[in-house]
Amino acid sequence: MSSTTMTTTFAFRRSIHRIATRPTFSAGIRWSSYVGDVRCPAGGGVGTRNAGERDRHGPHERLLVLGSGVAGCAAALTAARHGIPVTVLHAGSRRDDCNSYWAQGGIIYRNYRLRHEGIDRYTPDDVLLRERNAKPGFRCPTTGITWNEDAAWKLAVEGPSRIRQLLLGRRDGGEGEERGCVVPFDRTAEEDALSLCLEASHAAPRIIHRADCTGKAITTHITRAAAAHPLIEFVGDSVVADLLYDESSSSSSSSSSPLVIGARVLDKTTRRLSDRYAVHGLVLASGGLAGIYRHSTNPAGFNALGSSVGLALRLERSLVGGASPSRIASDLEYVQFHPTALCLPDEPRFLLTEALRGEGAILRDADGRAFARDYHPRGELAPRDVVARAVFCEGQKAEGGGHNAFLDVTHRDPAWLKGRFPSVHEHLTSRAAPLDFSKEWIPVVPAAHYTCGGVTTDLDGRATTVGGGTGTNDGGWVRN
Repeated sequence: MSSTTMTTTFAFRRSIHRIATRPTFSAGIRWSSYVGDVRCPAGGGVGTRNAGERDRHGPHERLLVLGSGVAGCAAALTAARHGIPVTVLHAGSRRDDCNSYWAQGGIIYRNYRLRHEGIDRYTPDDVLLRERNAKPGFRCPTTGITWNEDAAWKLAVEGPSRIRQLLLGRRDGGEGEERGCVVPFDRTAEEDALSLCLEASHAAPRIIHRADCTGKAITTHITRAAAAHPLIEFVGDSVVADLLYDESSSSSSSSSSPLVIGARVLDKTTRRLSDRYAVHGLVLASGGLAGIYRHSTNPAGFNALGSSVGLALRLERSLVGGASPSRIASDLEYVQFHPTALCLPDEPRFLLTEALRGEGAILRDADGRAFARDYHPRGELAPRDVVARAVFCEGQKAEGGGHNAFLDVTHRDPAWLKGRFPSVHEHLTSRAAPLDFSKEWIPVVPAAHYTCGGVTTDLDGRATTVGGGTGTNDGGWVRN
Protein backbone atom coordinates (compact mmCIF):
# COMPACT_ATOMS: atom_id res chain seq x y z
CA MET A 1 0.00 0.00 0.00
CA SER A 2 1.00 3.42 0.00
CA SER A 3 1.59 3.51 3.57
CA THR A 4 3.08 0.52 5.17
CA THR A 5 3.03 0.02 1.91
CA MET A 6 1.19 -2.09 0.72
CA THR A 7 2.33 1.00 -1.79
CA THR A 8 3.84 -1.34 -1.98
CA THR A 9 2.94 -3.28 -2.47
CA PHE A 10 0.94 -4.17 -4.68
CA ALA A 11 2.26 -5.44 -5.89
CA PHE A 12 1.00 -7.73 -3.49
CA ARG A 13 4.59 -7.30 -2.59
CA ARG A 14 7.43 -9.26 -3.84
CA SER A 15 6.80 -11.83 -1.16
CA ILE A 16 4.06 -13.58 -3.14
CA HIS A 17 6.04 -16.48 -4.55
CA ARG A 18 5.16 -19.00 -7.20
CA ILE A 19 2.68 -21.50 -5.82
CA ALA A 20 3.87 -24.72 -7.42
CA THR A 21 5.12 -26.68 -10.36
CA ARG A 22 5.42 -30.28 -9.34
CA PRO A 23 3.52 -33.54 -9.79
CA THR A 24 0.71 -34.46 -7.44
CA PHE A 25 0.11 -38.00 -6.30
CA SER A 26 -2.22 -38.47 -9.28
CA ALA A 27 -0.41 -39.99 -12.22
CA GLY A 28 0.02 -37.87 -15.32
CA ILE A 29 -0.94 -34.54 -13.74
CA ARG A 30 1.43 -31.59 -13.32
CA TRP A 31 0.26 -28.59 -11.40
CA SER A 32 1.30 -25.25 -12.78
CA SER A 33 -0.24 -22.76 -10.42
CA TYR A 34 0.66 -19.10 -10.03
CA VAL A 35 -0.84 -16.25 -8.07
CA GLY A 36 -3.16 -14.36 -10.40
CA ASP A 37 -2.89 -16.88 -13.23
CA VAL A 38 -3.80 -20.33 -11.99
CA ARG A 39 -4.17 -23.17 -14.43
CA CYS A 40 -5.95 -26.26 -13.18
CA PRO A 41 -5.26 -29.87 -14.17
CA ALA A 42 -7.68 -31.60 -16.48
CA GLY A 43 -10.89 -32.45 -14.67
CA GLY A 44 -10.24 -30.06 -11.76
CA GLY A 45 -12.76 -27.30 -12.28
CA VAL A 46 -13.28 -24.27 -10.09
CA GLY A 47 -15.38 -24.86 -7.01
CA THR A 48 -15.57 -28.63 -7.37
CA ARG A 49 -14.61 -29.37 -3.76
CA ASN A 50 -16.88 -28.88 -0.78
CA ALA A 51 -16.16 -28.44 2.91
CA GLY A 52 -15.92 -32.15 3.58
CA GLU A 53 -13.65 -32.87 0.69
CA ARG A 54 -10.52 -31.54 2.40
CA ASP A 55 -10.74 -34.41 4.87
CA ARG A 56 -10.71 -36.93 2.03
CA HIS A 57 -7.25 -35.87 0.90
CA GLY A 58 -3.93 -36.78 2.43
CA PRO A 59 -2.62 -34.40 5.09
CA HIS A 60 0.22 -33.30 2.81
CA GLU A 61 -1.88 -32.57 -0.28
CA ARG A 62 -1.90 -28.84 0.19
CA LEU A 63 -0.20 -25.55 -0.47
CA LEU A 64 1.69 -24.20 2.55
CA VAL A 65 1.59 -20.40 2.97
CA LEU A 66 3.82 -18.69 5.53
CA GLY A 67 2.15 -15.44 6.55
CA SER A 68 -1.46 -14.30 6.98
CA GLY A 69 -1.22 -10.75 5.59
CA VAL A 70 -2.62 -9.57 2.29
CA ALA A 71 0.03 -11.44 0.29
CA GLY A 72 -0.57 -14.73 2.10
CA CYS A 73 -4.36 -14.50 1.98
CA ALA A 74 -4.33 -13.50 -1.68
CA ALA A 75 -2.21 -16.53 -2.53
CA ALA A 76 -4.43 -18.79 -0.44
CA LEU A 77 -7.68 -17.55 -2.00
CA THR A 78 -6.29 -17.82 -5.51
CA ALA A 79 -5.13 -21.39 -4.98
CA ALA A 80 -8.28 -22.50 -3.13
CA ARG A 81 -10.51 -21.05 -5.83
CA HIS A 82 -8.92 -23.57 -8.16
CA GLY A 83 -9.34 -26.55 -5.89
CA ILE A 84 -6.01 -26.58 -4.03
CA PRO A 85 -6.19 -27.09 -0.24
CA VAL A 86 -4.19 -24.46 1.66
CA THR A 87 -2.69 -24.24 5.14
CA VAL A 88 -1.75 -20.72 6.24
CA LEU A 89 0.79 -20.56 9.09
CA HIS A 90 1.09 -17.34 11.10
CA ALA A 91 3.28 -16.53 14.08
CA GLY A 92 0.70 -14.47 15.97
CA SER A 93 -2.31 -15.86 17.76
CA ARG A 94 -4.63 -13.74 15.58
CA ARG A 95 -4.92 -13.97 11.80
CA ASP A 96 -4.84 -10.19 11.48
CA ASP A 97 -1.62 -9.80 13.51
CA CYS A 98 0.35 -8.72 10.46
CA ASN A 99 1.90 -5.61 8.95
CA SER A 100 -0.82 -5.35 6.32
CA TYR A 101 -3.27 -4.41 9.07
CA TRP A 102 -1.37 -1.21 9.90
CA ALA A 103 -1.24 0.34 6.44
CA GLN A 104 -2.89 3.75 6.52
CA GLY A 105 -2.95 5.85 3.40
CA GLY A 106 -4.34 3.61 0.68
CA ILE A 107 -3.48 1.29 -2.17
CA ILE A 108 -2.39 2.26 -5.66
CA TYR A 109 -5.13 1.68 -8.22
CA ARG A 110 -5.67 3.55 -11.49
CA ASN A 111 -7.31 6.82 -12.43
CA TYR A 112 -9.67 5.78 -15.20
CA ARG A 113 -11.36 9.18 -15.07
CA LEU A 114 -8.50 10.72 -17.03
CA ARG A 115 -9.61 8.64 -20.00
CA HIS A 116 -13.30 9.30 -19.38
CA GLU A 117 -12.62 13.03 -19.27
CA GLY A 118 -11.11 12.89 -22.75
CA ILE A 119 -7.48 13.01 -21.68
CA ASP A 120 -5.99 10.51 -24.11
CA ARG A 121 -2.38 11.46 -23.42
CA TYR A 122 -0.06 9.67 -21.05
CA THR A 123 0.31 11.20 -17.60
CA PRO A 124 3.88 12.31 -16.82
CA ASP A 125 4.72 9.25 -14.73
CA ASP A 126 3.37 6.98 -17.48
CA VAL A 127 5.73 8.74 -19.87
CA LEU A 128 8.60 8.25 -17.44
CA LEU A 129 7.84 4.54 -17.21
CA ARG A 130 7.60 4.23 -21.00
CA GLU A 131 10.92 6.02 -21.50
CA ARG A 132 12.58 3.93 -18.84
CA ASN A 133 11.38 0.76 -20.51
CA ALA A 134 12.80 1.92 -23.82
CA LYS A 135 16.33 2.06 -22.42
CA PRO A 136 18.61 -0.87 -21.66
CA GLY A 137 18.15 -1.66 -17.98
CA PHE A 138 20.27 -3.29 -15.34
CA ARG A 139 20.11 -7.05 -15.70
CA CYS A 140 20.12 -9.11 -12.53
CA PRO A 141 23.04 -11.59 -12.77
CA THR A 142 21.05 -14.23 -10.90
CA THR A 143 17.62 -14.04 -12.52
CA GLY A 144 18.38 -12.47 -15.89
CA ILE A 145 15.54 -9.99 -15.32
CA THR A 146 15.95 -6.45 -16.56
CA TRP A 147 14.59 -4.93 -13.39
CA ASN A 148 13.70 -1.41 -14.44
CA GLU A 149 11.82 -2.69 -17.48
CA ASP A 150 10.05 -5.94 -16.78
CA ALA A 151 9.29 -5.61 -13.07
CA ALA A 152 8.10 -1.98 -13.21
CA TRP A 153 5.93 -2.71 -16.22
CA LYS A 154 4.43 -5.81 -14.59
CA LEU A 155 3.55 -3.83 -11.49
CA ALA A 156 2.01 -0.92 -13.40
CA VAL A 157 0.01 -3.04 -15.83
CA GLU A 158 -1.11 -5.95 -13.67
CA GLY A 159 -1.58 -4.17 -10.32
CA PRO A 160 -5.05 -2.68 -11.01
CA SER A 161 -6.30 -6.02 -12.34
CA ARG A 162 -5.24 -7.79 -9.15
CA ILE A 163 -7.13 -5.21 -7.08
CA ARG A 164 -10.28 -5.76 -9.14
CA GLN A 165 -9.94 -9.52 -8.81
CA LEU A 166 -9.39 -9.59 -5.06
CA LEU A 167 -10.74 -6.43 -3.42
CA LEU A 168 -13.40 -4.69 -5.54
CA GLY A 169 -17.03 -5.60 -6.17
CA ARG A 170 -19.10 -5.74 -9.36
CA ARG A 171 -20.09 -2.08 -9.32
CA ASP A 172 -16.40 -1.22 -9.73
CA GLY A 173 -15.75 -3.90 -12.34
CA GLY A 174 -14.36 -6.31 -9.75
CA GLU A 175 -14.76 -9.97 -8.87
CA GLY A 176 -14.71 -9.62 -5.08
CA GLU A 177 -18.11 -11.22 -4.54
CA GLU A 178 -16.81 -14.46 -6.02
CA ARG A 179 -14.07 -14.57 -3.39
CA GLY A 180 -16.15 -13.18 -0.55
CA CYS A 181 -14.02 -10.04 -0.30
CA VAL A 182 -15.40 -6.61 -1.21
CA VAL A 183 -13.54 -3.88 0.67
CA PRO A 184 -15.65 -0.77 1.48
CA PHE A 185 -13.26 1.85 0.11
CA ASP A 186 -14.29 5.50 0.43
CA ARG A 187 -16.50 6.84 -2.36
CA THR A 188 -17.33 10.28 -3.70
CA ALA A 189 -20.66 11.78 -2.64
CA GLU A 190 -21.41 13.20 -6.09
CA GLU A 191 -20.77 10.22 -8.35
CA ASP A 192 -20.65 7.33 -5.85
CA ALA A 193 -17.31 6.42 -7.44
CA LEU A 194 -14.12 5.28 -5.76
CA SER A 195 -12.46 8.22 -4.01
CA LEU A 196 -8.92 8.76 -5.32
CA CYS A 197 -6.28 10.69 -3.42
CA LEU A 198 -2.81 11.90 -4.34
CA GLU A 199 0.48 10.70 -2.87
CA ALA A 200 4.13 11.37 -3.53
CA SER A 201 5.65 10.64 -6.95
CA HIS A 202 2.23 10.27 -8.61
CA ALA A 203 1.24 12.66 -11.38
CA ALA A 204 -2.47 12.10 -10.77
CA PRO A 205 -4.69 10.92 -7.90
CA ARG A 206 -4.91 7.13 -8.08
CA ILE A 207 -4.88 5.96 -4.44
CA ILE A 208 -8.06 4.25 -3.20
CA HIS A 209 -8.49 4.26 0.54
CA ARG A 210 -10.67 3.71 3.60
CA ALA A 211 -10.12 6.86 5.66
CA ASP A 212 -6.59 6.42 7.09
CA CYS A 213 -7.06 2.76 8.08
CA THR A 214 -7.00 1.13 4.65
CA GLY A 215 -4.82 -1.77 5.78
CA LYS A 216 -7.24 -2.62 8.55
CA ALA A 217 -10.17 -2.63 6.12
CA ILE A 218 -8.41 -4.78 3.53
CA THR A 219 -6.93 -7.19 6.07
CA THR A 220 -10.22 -7.65 7.90
CA HIS A 221 -12.11 -8.51 4.72
CA ILE A 222 -9.50 -10.66 2.98
CA THR A 223 -8.69 -12.74 6.10
CA ARG A 224 -12.40 -13.22 6.73
CA ALA A 225 -12.88 -14.42 3.15
CA ALA A 226 -9.94 -16.80 3.43
CA ALA A 227 -11.05 -18.18 6.78
CA ALA A 228 -14.54 -18.82 5.40
CA HIS A 229 -13.24 -20.85 2.43
CA PRO A 230 -13.64 -24.61 3.03
CA LEU A 231 -10.23 -25.39 1.52
CA ILE A 232 -8.25 -22.91 3.64
CA GLU A 233 -7.16 -23.47 7.24
CA PHE A 234 -5.24 -21.05 9.47
CA VAL A 235 -2.80 -22.31 12.08
CA GLY A 236 -1.70 -19.62 14.54
CA ASP A 237 1.16 -19.39 17.04
CA SER A 238 3.29 -21.13 14.41
CA VAL A 239 6.88 -19.98 13.98
CA VAL A 240 8.68 -21.55 11.03
CA ALA A 241 12.21 -22.55 12.02
CA ASP A 242 13.45 -24.13 8.77
CA LEU A 243 12.42 -24.98 5.24
CA LEU A 244 12.45 -28.69 4.40
CA TYR A 245 13.83 -29.86 1.08
CA ASP A 246 14.07 -33.10 -0.84
CA GLU A 247 17.58 -34.26 -0.06
CA SER A 248 17.61 -36.62 -3.03
CA SER A 249 17.48 -33.62 -5.37
CA SER A 250 20.11 -31.49 -3.59
CA SER A 251 23.27 -33.32 -4.61
CA SER A 252 25.82 -31.12 -6.38
CA SER A 253 26.05 -33.75 -9.08
CA SER A 254 22.34 -33.68 -9.74
CA SER A 255 20.95 -31.90 -12.76
CA SER A 256 17.74 -30.97 -10.98
CA SER A 257 17.14 -28.09 -8.61
CA PRO A 258 16.52 -28.79 -4.92
CA LEU A 259 12.83 -29.00 -4.15
CA VAL A 260 11.33 -27.34 -1.09
CA ILE A 261 8.73 -29.74 0.29
CA GLY A 262 7.60 -28.18 3.55
CA ALA A 263 8.55 -26.41 6.77
CA ARG A 264 9.65 -27.22 10.32
CA VAL A 265 7.29 -25.38 12.64
CA LEU A 266 7.50 -24.40 16.30
CA ASP A 267 4.18 -24.31 18.13
CA LYS A 268 4.48 -21.37 20.54
CA THR A 269 1.86 -22.78 22.90
CA THR A 270 3.36 -26.28 23.30
CA ARG A 271 6.97 -25.36 22.40
CA ARG A 272 7.16 -28.43 20.21
CA LEU A 273 8.56 -28.76 16.71
CA SER A 274 6.72 -30.55 13.92
CA ASP A 275 7.28 -31.02 10.19
CA ARG A 276 4.57 -29.91 7.79
CA TYR A 277 4.86 -31.13 4.21
CA ALA A 278 3.08 -29.73 1.18
CA VAL A 279 2.60 -31.45 -2.17
CA HIS A 280 1.57 -28.24 -3.91
CA GLY A 281 4.48 -26.12 -2.75
CA LEU A 282 5.30 -23.36 -0.32
CA VAL A 283 4.70 -19.60 -0.43
CA LEU A 284 6.88 -17.17 1.54
CA ALA A 285 4.68 -14.24 2.54
CA SER A 286 5.94 -13.35 6.01
CA GLY A 287 6.83 -9.72 5.35
CA GLY A 288 9.99 -7.63 5.30
CA LEU A 289 12.75 -6.83 7.77
CA ALA A 290 12.30 -3.15 8.65
CA GLY A 291 11.15 -4.07 12.15
CA ILE A 292 14.76 -4.67 13.21
CA TYR A 293 15.56 -0.93 13.11
CA ARG A 294 15.48 1.43 16.08
CA HIS A 295 13.13 3.79 14.23
CA SER A 296 10.50 1.63 12.51
CA THR A 297 6.86 2.04 11.51
CA ASN A 298 6.35 -1.71 11.91
CA PRO A 299 4.47 -3.01 14.97
CA ALA A 300 6.10 -5.06 17.68
CA GLY A 301 5.88 -8.84 17.79
CA PHE A 302 6.80 -11.22 14.98
CA ASN A 303 6.23 -8.62 12.26
CA ALA A 304 8.87 -7.52 9.74
CA LEU A 305 11.81 -9.34 11.30
CA GLY A 306 13.16 -10.82 8.06
CA SER A 307 11.64 -14.29 8.51
CA SER A 308 11.44 -15.19 4.83
CA VAL A 309 14.95 -13.96 4.10
CA GLY A 310 16.31 -15.77 7.16
CA LEU A 311 14.63 -19.03 6.16
CA ALA A 312 15.94 -18.77 2.61
CA LEU A 313 19.49 -18.06 3.78
CA ARG A 314 19.39 -20.99 6.20
CA LEU A 315 18.21 -23.23 3.38
CA GLU A 316 21.02 -22.00 1.13
CA ARG A 317 23.61 -22.58 3.82
CA SER A 318 22.35 -26.13 4.34
CA LEU A 319 22.72 -26.84 0.64
CA VAL A 320 25.96 -25.12 -0.34
CA GLY A 321 27.57 -23.94 2.90
CA GLY A 322 29.00 -20.46 3.35
CA ALA A 323 31.79 -20.66 0.80
CA SER A 324 30.06 -18.83 -2.05
CA PRO A 325 28.14 -15.52 -2.13
CA SER A 326 24.43 -15.77 -1.56
CA ARG A 327 22.24 -16.13 -4.62
CA ILE A 328 18.94 -16.71 -2.88
CA ALA A 329 18.65 -13.19 -1.43
CA SER A 330 19.50 -9.85 -3.00
CA ASP A 331 19.22 -6.08 -2.53
CA LEU A 332 18.82 -6.33 1.24
CA GLU A 333 20.47 -2.92 1.59
CA TYR A 334 17.46 -1.31 -0.11
CA VAL A 335 15.19 -0.48 2.82
CA GLN A 336 12.64 2.27 2.31
CA PHE A 337 12.35 4.81 5.12
CA HIS A 338 9.03 6.54 5.56
CA PRO A 339 9.66 10.29 5.92
CA THR A 340 7.12 10.99 8.65
CA ALA A 341 6.85 8.87 11.79
CA LEU A 342 5.71 10.49 15.01
CA CYS A 343 8.81 11.20 17.11
CA LEU A 344 8.18 11.57 20.83
CA PRO A 345 10.58 10.59 23.64
CA ASP A 346 10.14 7.13 25.13
CA GLU A 347 7.29 6.24 22.76
CA PRO A 348 7.17 3.80 19.83
CA ARG A 349 7.25 5.42 16.42
CA PHE A 350 3.81 5.84 14.87
CA LEU A 351 3.26 6.14 11.13
CA LEU A 352 1.89 9.46 9.90
CA THR A 353 0.54 8.49 6.50
CA GLU A 354 1.86 10.02 3.32
CA ALA A 355 -1.74 10.90 2.51
CA LEU A 356 -1.38 13.77 4.99
CA ARG A 357 1.15 15.36 2.65
CA GLY A 358 -1.07 14.44 -0.28
CA GLU A 359 -3.79 16.51 1.38
CA GLY A 360 -1.48 19.48 1.86
CA ALA A 361 0.57 18.92 5.03
CA ILE A 362 3.78 20.97 5.08
CA LEU A 363 7.20 20.02 6.45
CA ARG A 364 8.68 22.79 8.62
CA ASP A 365 11.75 23.31 10.77
CA ALA A 366 11.59 24.66 14.32
CA ASP A 367 11.56 28.25 13.00
CA GLY A 368 8.55 27.56 10.77
CA ARG A 369 10.47 27.47 7.48
CA ALA A 370 9.01 25.08 4.89
CA PHE A 371 12.10 23.17 3.80
CA ALA A 372 10.92 20.38 1.44
CA ARG A 373 11.38 22.42 -1.76
CA ASP A 374 15.00 23.02 -0.82
CA TYR A 375 15.55 19.37 -1.70
CA HIS A 376 13.19 18.77 -4.65
CA PRO A 377 10.87 20.88 -6.87
CA ARG A 378 7.86 18.76 -5.86
CA GLY A 379 8.45 19.48 -2.19
CA GLU A 380 6.43 17.27 0.14
CA LEU A 381 5.29 15.16 -2.82
CA ALA A 382 8.80 14.30 -4.00
CA PRO A 383 9.80 10.61 -4.05
CA ARG A 384 9.79 9.08 -0.59
CA ASP A 385 13.56 8.61 -0.37
CA VAL A 386 14.16 12.29 -1.15
CA VAL A 387 11.66 13.48 1.46
CA ALA A 388 13.09 11.08 4.05
CA ARG A 389 16.59 12.46 3.48
CA ALA A 390 15.26 15.99 3.76
CA VAL A 391 13.58 15.28 7.11
CA PHE A 392 16.71 13.53 8.38
CA CYS A 393 19.05 16.35 7.30
CA GLU A 394 16.87 19.04 8.85
CA GLY A 395 16.55 17.00 12.03
CA GLN A 396 20.34 16.93 12.36
CA LYS A 397 20.35 20.72 12.59
CA ALA A 398 18.54 20.73 15.94
CA GLU A 399 20.35 22.50 18.74
CA GLY A 400 20.34 21.86 22.45
CA GLY A 401 18.53 18.55 22.27
CA GLY A 402 15.48 20.07 20.57
CA HIS A 403 13.61 18.89 17.49
CA ASN A 404 13.82 20.44 14.04
CA ALA A 405 11.40 18.60 11.72
CA PHE A 406 7.64 18.95 12.01
CA LEU A 407 4.54 18.15 9.98
CA ASP A 408 2.07 21.03 9.79
CA VAL A 409 -1.51 20.51 8.62
CA THR A 410 -3.10 23.16 10.83
CA HIS A 411 -4.31 25.12 7.79
CA ARG A 412 -6.92 22.47 6.96
CA ASP A 413 -10.45 22.45 8.41
CA PRO A 414 -10.30 20.65 11.81
CA ALA A 415 -13.56 18.73 11.37
CA TRP A 416 -12.60 17.50 7.91
CA LEU A 417 -9.09 16.64 9.07
CA LYS A 418 -10.27 14.47 11.96
CA GLY A 419 -12.82 12.74 9.74
CA ARG A 420 -10.31 12.05 6.99
CA PHE A 421 -7.59 10.81 9.36
CA PRO A 422 -9.41 9.24 12.33
CA SER A 423 -6.60 6.80 13.20
CA VAL A 424 -4.01 9.56 13.45
CA HIS A 425 -6.41 11.70 15.47
CA GLU A 426 -7.21 8.85 17.86
CA HIS A 427 -3.57 7.99 18.42
CA LEU A 428 -2.53 11.59 19.09
CA THR A 429 -5.40 12.31 21.47
CA SER A 430 -5.11 9.02 23.39
CA ARG A 431 -1.69 9.92 24.80
CA ALA A 432 -1.22 11.00 28.43
CA ALA A 433 -0.33 14.42 26.99
CA PRO A 434 -2.71 14.67 24.00
CA LEU A 435 -1.73 16.35 20.75
CA ASP A 436 -4.13 18.04 18.33
CA PHE A 437 -2.81 17.95 14.79
CA SER A 438 -5.42 20.48 13.69
CA LYS A 439 -3.73 23.02 15.99
CA GLU A 440 -0.15 21.83 16.59
CA TRP A 441 2.83 20.89 14.48
CA ILE A 442 3.73 17.23 14.90
CA PRO A 443 7.41 16.22 15.42
CA VAL A 444 8.53 13.65 12.84
CA VAL A 445 11.51 11.46 12.02
CA PRO A 446 12.17 9.01 9.14
CA ALA A 447 11.58 5.38 10.13
CA ALA A 448 12.35 2.06 8.45
CA HIS A 449 9.19 1.09 6.64
CA TYR A 450 9.34 -1.23 3.65
CA THR A 451 11.82 -3.83 2.43
CA CYS A 452 12.64 -3.50 -1.27
CA GLY A 453 15.05 -6.44 -1.48
CA GLY A 454 14.46 -9.97 -0.29
CA VAL A 455 14.36 -13.50 -1.62
CA THR A 456 15.50 -13.40 -5.25
CA THR A 457 12.81 -14.51 -7.68
CA ASP A 458 11.86 -14.34 -11.32
CA LEU A 459 8.75 -12.46 -12.44
CA ASP A 460 6.57 -15.46 -11.56
CA GLY A 461 7.84 -15.41 -7.98
CA ARG A 462 10.00 -18.53 -8.29
CA ALA A 463 13.00 -18.57 -5.97
CA THR A 464 16.38 -19.16 -7.56
CA THR A 465 18.21 -22.46 -7.23
CA VAL A 466 20.71 -22.63 -4.40
CA GLY A 467 22.09 -26.10 -4.82
CA GLY A 468 23.94 -27.87 -7.56
CA GLY A 469 22.53 -28.06 -11.03
CA THR A 470 20.54 -25.58 -13.03
CA GLY A 471 17.40 -27.58 -13.52
CA THR A 472 16.52 -29.28 -16.78
CA ASN A 473 13.11 -27.65 -17.12
CA ASP A 474 13.29 -24.65 -14.86
CA GLY A 475 16.34 -22.80 -16.18
CA GLY A 476 18.01 -22.58 -12.79
CA TRP A 477 14.87 -22.00 -10.70
CA VAL A 478 13.63 -24.25 -7.96
CA ARG A 479 10.26 -25.74 -8.70
CA ASN A 480 8.66 -24.56 -5.46
